[in-house]
This record gives sequence, structure tokens and C-alpha cells, in this order.
Amino acid sequence: QARSHPSTPTHARAMACKGAIALAFGLFAAASGGLAAAEDVAETCADGSCPAQKARPGQAGVNLMQRAYMQSELGQASDTSGTDYDCDDDGVPDCGKWDYTMSMCNNQLMCGHRYKFPDGTLDQSCRCRRCAASPRTAQGDPKFLSPEDPKVEAPFKALGWGTFKNWADHMNTCAPWIMPKDDGDIRSLLVYARERGYKVRISGAGHSAGGIVTDGKDDSVVVMSLAEYTASGEWEFGIKDMPDGSKRATANAGWTQFHLYERVRPLGFFLPAQTAGYFFSLGGIVANSVHGGSYKAGFVHGYATRMRVMHYDGTVRIVDDEEEMRYWRCSFGLLGIILGIEFQLEKREALQMYSVDRKLDSWSSEEFWKFIKQDAEADMPSEILPADGGAGTRKAWNGEFFADFINGGETPKIAVYAQKANSSVDENFGGQLGIPEDIHEQYATIKNRGVTDGWHGQMSWGEAARRDGSPPIKIMGMGVNDILEGMKGLKGPMAHVMSDAAMTSIPRLARALGNKVNDGFFLTQSPAALAAAYFVAPDKAFAAMDYLRKVQLESKGSKDFVWNLPGEFRFINVQDSAVLQPITPGLWFNAQMISFPDLAATHQAWKRDFKKVEDFWVKELKAQPHMGKLFGFETSPEGLTEPFADSYSCTIYGDDQKASFEAYRHQQDPEGLFATGLGMKFLSPCAN
Repeated sequence: QARSHPSTPTHARAMACKGAIALAFGLFAAASGGLAAAEDVAETCADGSCPAQKARPGQAGVNLMQRAYMQSELGQASDTSGTDYDCDDDGVPDCGKWDYTMSMCNNQLMCGHRYKFPDGTLDQSCRCRRCAASPRTAQGDPKFLSPEDPKVEAPFKALGWGTFKNWADHMNTCAPWIMPKDDGDIRSLLVYARERGYKVRISGAGHSAGGIVTDGKDDSVVVMSLAEYTASGEWEFGIKDMPDGSKRATANAGWTQFHLYERVRPLGFFLPAQTAGYFFSLGGIVANSVHGGSYKAGFVHGYATRMRVMHYDGTVRIVDDEEEMRYWRCSFGLLGIILGIEFQLEKREALQMYSVDRKLDSWSSEEFWKFIKQDAEADMPSEILPADGGAGTRKAWNGEFFADFINGGETPKIAVYAQKANSSVDENFGGQLGIPEDIHEQYATIKNRGVTDGWHGQMSWGEAARRDGSPPIKIMGMGVNDILEGMKGLKGPMAHVMSDAAMTSIPRLARALGNKVNDGFFLTQSPAALAAAYFVAPDKAFAAMDYLRKVQLESKGSKDFVWNLPGEFRFINVQDSAVLQPITPGLWFNAQMISFPDLAATHQAWKRDFKKVEDFWVKELKAQPHMGKLFGFETSPEGLTEPFADSYSCTIYGDDQKASFEAYRHQQDPEGLFATGLGMKFLSPCAN
């Protein structure tokens, strides 16, 4: 392994951090099994709702008690006008006071927490937000920014959640983010927006990397979430028997996968495909191209069989015709608001969650495919795969793979988090195979655990997951990303530490959640990481990972950016289920590059390396992007590299797909109320 000599100070300092970093990171989850970071375990909210607690500044790191209000790294950011405390230059301070009851700055309309050295109190860190917009725009409309305030007389009930940002904090906009309570409130919101010429965008838990919801450049956009929404009747939750003996479940589209599995897993039922983590909203995964690691299943949206939707004019209807469902699946919120979803379920009498890892004898196509076929026991037909690697048992139905190139050199370690089901489970498996006796209590413990959102204060994990995705992981009150930000000078040693920590944590995470709820998921929270993923033909799989390995190893001597997380890959068996499906039906290999940005010297440093890998995958291997992650890197004449280039986004879909979807979209939303965001760029004609 290519590491610094153990006697060097740099190596010693990095290794001293390893235990704490591995504890917090744990492959994007705390080492307790993905359930809690140490400081968060202290409080559990018995009723599922945590009151805000009085916050006091600590001695070392007032700046870390709340996550700073960050400017966008990918989108454009507005400059704060006036001084730090006088936001509108009228000579009267607007900020500078902390509300200890609500655990946030006073005057949230204009103020947010932004630490500057040497602030000694939380009051001093309450500064003007970068978003100072006219009240005649959606971004400055007080009815959106403070809907709970009776003084603004908002015509709808909603929780104001500040301004929209995505989970990884690299798309941080000035668009107001609100969470209506029921159908009537959503309908009133749409009426209000239409009267004023605003655009309405629907967010899930904020996990899409690009501006699919909004990039913040249009000041007429308001972002609406279903995180506080309660549906009516069976569309909150229901389960029914089908004539063929199968079952289907209806669920609130604002729920996460956790909230659905909390109901269906105790009955022995699952979705045919699922992601690694709970924290994606149901509406979000159906409106995008989200997939898991099943060798037999495709995009999760393919298993949505009916929807309850609201149109631009507030009318509600049930979409149950398959031809129409093909438009609503993977529709990026461009047709209307998905309020509820019916899913196809499948029964699993037994489920085995486990992991396998091996240090390859060499880095070669033979060894690569041998691990997939024999070690991972992947259930894929040999006739559509390369001959390398021999044959395996094909007993595993699901696999998510990780390759530690940074530490591995010529003999990298590969790991798989895998699942077997029903008759394929191992008889001598030492873990849980059935439904745990205390599964209801275990789900309640996860959901009701108290967490602290540095922007909004304390709440339960279940509330945080619905509102803006996975709660942040912390060590001793410090966010993992904040810790890494302070270790830029150790980027080389820390890259080894972080990549190794990811690999060694997989068995612990799978075992912990397997014993508690045994539902196939192994992540409940994660720090913010950069991720880009692409679909390639299976016969190009080794070439894709070989090039990623090459680029990662070349970065080890860089002073600007060193890759610091394993390469990831999985397989997906795509069905023909949506008009806006980014890839054709069949078996595809999904290659993913992932890294923490915090150790990079500059944002341009990591963007250049991501572009290097993308260029090879797209141009040489004919890869297609995962549209919920980073893609479309382009370098401007000025030498700046940025993702989501218009010139690339317009090429993802063919002209026939665009024309068909656009015709249907105009029928469903003739006023264009929802017509903005990256989704519209997907539909745009290319300039050349």
C-alpha cells in the first residue's frame, strides 16, 4: 500500500484521526450501525417530534454548532447587500440576535447563521443572508419566506424551510422552500402562485445534484415539498390484495422509503428495487431515474402502478392508465404534483443481508469478473456477460460494489454488500433471516431519535429525513464535512484513511441494520459527498472501472485534489417503463465516481478530475448519465469547468422522446406553472 512512512509526522497525524473519522463516516453512516452519531443518541423523542432546545455556544467551534449558510458551489449566488447586520442599507441592524428558544437566528427572512472568526456568541454569527430579493418576486415574497407568521397572512398553511438547497449543500439557492399541510393548502398555494406569475417546483428530500428542482437563477420560483403533507384516505397508506395474489401499497408521496418500509416490512413485503439508504422521498424517486442494486429489477419508478396527482389548476385525479403512467414516471416534476403513489410489492419469506470482500490477486478483467460472478454470486445470465471470471452460483439477487483503488495499487480490494432471498439464503448464516420480533420497536427507535439540523434546530430523525434528506453525521458536535475542510493540508494521508474507512464499515453497517429490521437498507444518514454515475454496457464494465482506477491513482501525487472514496458500481435490469427513460431496456452496468469535496484545494480541482473521467466514459464507452447526480462537465473559454452544461443536457433524450413528452406536458400544464429547472433543459433542442 502506498502510504507515508509510519514515522513521518503527516502519517502520524492522519492515523490519529482514523478512529474518529471511521466512527463518523462508516460508509456514510455512524459506526453504531448507521443509527446514530454519539451526540445524537442522548435524546429520543417519544412522540416523534422534538422541540427546539436552547443552544449555547461551545468553547472550540461556535462555527460548527450550526452549519454555515454556504454560497452555491455549482449554481450562481446572490451577493448580500449592505453590511453583515444591516441587510437593506437603511442604517438599522436587521440581524445580530439569536433566538435561543427556536435555536435559530431572529428574522429568518433576512438573517442566517454564518460564523466569522473571532465570533464568540451565536448572536454575532447571525448575519445577513445572501438572498435579499424584492418582495415582488417569489424569492422575496414574505408569504413564502415566513408562511407561519400571522402578520404576513399567507393564504395557505405551510412550514417555511428557508431557501432551497440540495442535500450535499453544493446547490444552495435563494428560492423559498415551503411545506404545505394538505390538499387545500397546496391548492391555495397554486392559486396564489398563478395570480402572481410565479413558477412552482416540487422537491423531494433534496438528493438530486443538479438544478432539477431549481438552480435558483429564476427569482419567480417557489419550491414546494410534501414533507409536512398528510394525504387523504388510502393515499396516506393502504395495502390491498390483487387478483393474482400479489399485494400493492398506496403511500403518501412525501414519505421516504423508511416510512413505507416501516409499514410493509413487518408484513414481509418489499419493493422489487431499493436504494442503499432510506432517505429518498417516494415522490422524488418515482419522478427521477433512481435504482438500486438488483440484478433483475430496473428503476424504482417502474414499480409505481397508480398515482394521485394535482394539476396546475388544483384539480386532483387518479392516474391509472399505463400509457399515462409512462409520462408521469421520470417526469421531473414537470407535469404536476404527485401526491400519492401505488407500488407493486413482492413477498420475501427470508432475507439475508451480508457482505463479502477480497483483495484481488491482480487488477485484471479475469479477477474483476471472478469477484462479481463467484465471490458476489451475482444472479446474471452468463450469455450477456464477458466470459472472464468463470461461473458462480447466482444465488444473490442484489449487490452494491465498492473498489478501494487508492489503497490497493495493483491488487485492489473489492467489497460487495449483497442480499439473498427465500430459498437462496445460506443455511449456516449467523445473522437475521426473518422478521425481527421487535421490528416495530426498532423502527420507532430509528424514526424518533433526536437529531440536530444546524439550520433549523432539533427534530426527530423521521422529520429530518422527510424535510431535507439524511441528517448530518457529527463527531463531538462537528460535522464530518467541516472536519475534513480543516484537513486540506493532509489530503494525501486522509484519502487513504477515508477510502479504507468506507470499505471496513460495510460489514458492520449491514450486520447492524440486518439484525434490527432486516429490510435490505444499510444507511440512515451520511455526510455530503460528490457523486457522478453513468450507465455502460456490461462488456465495458472493466474498462470503465480501469480508467477510474487510473485517474484515482494518478491523483495521489497532486497538491490540488486526491480522490478519497472507493469507486462504486452495480447492475440494473432496465424495463421499458417511462417515456423519459435515459437508457434502453436491458442489463446495464452502473459505474460511479464519488469523493468528498472538502479535501480539494479548490472546487475547480475536483471538477477537472470528474470531467476527465466523464469524458472517457461518455466518448469512449458511450456512457449515459444518472440524471440525479453530477454530469455534463464542460470547460469554458475562460478555463472554468462546471457541470450540467446545456450542450450536454440537451443530448440525453432523442427528438421523438422530447416531442412526445412535450405534447403531453402542454396538455397537463398549459400555463407552464411547473415548466422550469434542469428538466426543461433536457427537453430543449440542441443549438448545433
